[in-house]
Amino acid sequence: MREATELRSSQQRTEAVWLARARRLSQRARLDRAGQDALPVVVLGIGKERYGIDLPDVAEVFPPLRPTRVPGTAAVFAGVINVHGEIRPVIDLRRLLGIDPVTDTVQKAGLARVILLRRNGREMGLQIDTVEQIRWIGPEENGSREPSGTSLQISTYIKGSTKDLLMLLSTEALFAELDSADQSKGVTN
Repeated sequence: MREATELRSSQQRTEAVWLARARRLSQRARLDRAGQDALPVVVLGIGKERYGIDLPDVAEVFPPLRPTRVPGTAAVFAGVINVHGEIRPVIDLRRLLGIDPVTDTVQKAGLARVILLRRNGREMGLQIDTVEQIRWIGPEENGSREPSGTSLQISTYIKGSTKDLLMLLSTEALFAELDSADQSKGVTN
């Protein structure tokens, strides 16, 4: 009899814990007005600089790998990678933005962190140093539309910056760079 009572008591405690968890999980986080307008970005690192790219445009993040160089391509192309049986071009963001050459051992070995961008049914890789975090950028965090002191070459790829100088990359401009390189080589889609 005593064992049956203890068993029932244990079951009731377990059920109470599960109900408390279910209530907690069922309550959705409520965002204030500013939070509803926030956009998620993936924060990328190139040396000591930080860039953000819209999370919906990021399809996949790869471990360090070595893109295969393609002879005759522009210097901004790191090469190509095999993504699930399909070949995708990879742009070296460091070279595209004119940032000093890398001194990191992983990069010297030819390995690089690559994220796969997807937009309008197209995909391309972006070679970077690090993937740091996902961050929500609200309207109150947006600073200037174009960072001050940047060269024209860099600003064409930057659609804005936050007040703490996180530069927001334009996926459209990166794909346009891919298109212009294809057209200059006579490649058609």
